[in-house]
Amino acid sequence: MRLCLPKGTSPSSSQALWSYENANWGVDYPQCNGLRQSPINIQSESTFLIPMPALKFTYYDIPLKGPVTLSNNGHSVDVGVTPTINGKRPFITGGTLNGIYEAMGIHFHWGSSSSRGSEHTIDNRRYDAEMHIVHKSIKYDTIEEAIKHPDGLAVLGIMFKSSLKVNRYYPGLNKIFDKLPSVLPYQSSTPISGQISLSQLLGDLNTKHFYTYQGSLTTPGCFEAVTWHVFPEPLAISRSNMEKFSGILDSNDKPMINNYRPVQRLNARQVYYRVGLNALW
Repeated sequence: MRLCLPKGTSPSSSQALWSYENANWGVDYPQCNGLRQSPINIQSESTFLIPMPALKFTYYDIPLKGPVTLSNNGHSVDVGVTPTINGKRPFITGGTLNGIYEAMGIHFHWGSSSSRGSEHTIDNRRYDAEMHIVHKSIKYDTIEEAIKHPDGLAVLGIMFKSSLKVNRYYPGLNKIFDKLPSVLPYQSSTPISGQISLSQLLGDLNTKHFYTYQGSLTTPGCFEAVTWHVFPEPLAISRSNMEKFSGILDSNDKPMINNYRPVQRLNARQVYYRVGLNALW
C-alpha cells in the first residue's frame, strides 16, 4: 500500500525516488529492512483462529460527497476518500482494532499481461490484483502522525480474480474502471462520475472472513504502523476491466506494471484468522 500525503511532507517528497524495478529500498529507507514488513505470504495452516468481533462498516453505505477524484501518482492509481454526504467519514471498528479507523484513500496493485500482481499471497497463490482501502485511527490528527505509531493505520486488502465471464456487478468498482483510460499519463486525474459509496467497492465480499496481522506500508518508508485485514475470497473482475490497468504510465512514461512489493519474512509475528457469519463467529 502507499499513502496519499500532502505535498511537502517527507514521505510524499520521496515518492519519486524509488521504483518497483530492481528495488533495494532498505538502502535509502532503513525501515524497509524492519521485522514487521508487508506484504507477506499467508500460510493458512499456520494461522491462529481466535474469537474476535466482525468488522463493522459505518457510513460505508452512504455516498461520498463529490467530487471524488481518481489520480495517477506514478506508482498506482488512487482515489481520495472524502466525507460522505452526511458530513461523516466512513469508518471501521471491530476485529482486533482498538477504536475507530476512518477511511482515507483507496489504491490498487496489479501485474502485467503475463503475471499476477496482488501484494499478499495466500498459500503461495498470487491473485491478479489487490485493492487497498486505507484507514487512519482517530487517535491521530493526520496520517503523518499516524505512521509513527504501531496502531496508526488499518488497511483492508481485497483480492481481484480476472474472469472472462462475470455474473456480478460492482457499481463502485465499475465507475473507477470506466475512468482508468482518463488517467493514463503520470499525474493525471479525473472526477468519478455520479455518486459512489465504499460499500459499492466491496460487492458480495464476505467481510466476516479475514486474516489479520501487524505489518507495514508496502512502499517507502515502509512504516510499521498497519493492522492488516486480508480477505481470502477474491472478487471476480472481468478481464476487460483488468486490462484497463495495462495502459497506465509511470513517472518515466513507461507502462505501470507489476507495481507490487515481494512478500516479506513473517519473522516472529502471528497471523490471526476469523471465520463466521454472526456477530462473534
